Amino acid sequence: MTETIMFVDDEENILNSLRRVFRKEPYEVLTCLSAEDALKVLETKEVQVLITDQLMPGMKGTELLQIVKNKYPLMIRIILSGHSDMDDIIRAVNEGEIYRFLKKPDDLTELVQIVERALEQSRVVKKVQEVLHLLQQRSNQTPKYQMRTSYSSGFIKVELNGEMHILSQEQVVSIMNNILENSIASMDLDIIGGVLSRQAGKMTLYADLKSGFQLLLEMPIEKKNG
Repeated sequence: MTETIMFVDDEENILNSLRRVFRKEPYEVLTCLSAEDALKVLETKEVQVLITDQLMPGMKGTELLQIVKNKYPLMIRIILSGHSDMDDIIRAVNEGEIYRFLKKPDDLTELVQIVERALEQSRVVKKVQEVLHLLQQRSNQTPKYQMRTSYSSGFIKVELNGEMHILSQEQVVSIMNNILENSIASMDLDIIGGVLSRQAGKMTLYADLKSGFQLLLEMPIEKKNG
């Protein structure tokens, strides 16, 4: 499946520049002139990375990304802005609403490498999702969780929440051991080592990947009575 990136900016000349920079890249590129238009497109189109301007008429970029975080929690979100409206951006960074903040440079080619790195992380999360679904199918478990992600340049954190307290510690350990051992060859996560940790009603897998990222997979475990 072709990966899709979306640019949102109220300036057509900026969107045209971005299209030119990415025209030779193997992605589908979508552009929108407003946050409202972007939300309409996202209702029918799967997007892996969304890059938006901050100051736009009607809705700021940080407001758009807050909505996107809630509706599409696996999407990687980037602010690309030439303005210094830093209070909203710092808040968005602290609350995990954005992956990166970048000032609009004269040369946008650096953005190609940043997007590729973000897509590498998106691919890891997609594999984790597929592995969890497959393992649950094998154990006749119906997935009853929501995945949330947070990213940085060095790690990928995947949290499972919602109604996930149906699994025991033993079941969670079994799932994570399957992932650690790369036992599902067609969905190899390229793990080179890792450890499991239990604390405060959750189990966390810390796994080092060949790509240089560290994967943190956090799953709640069943609460015991008494």
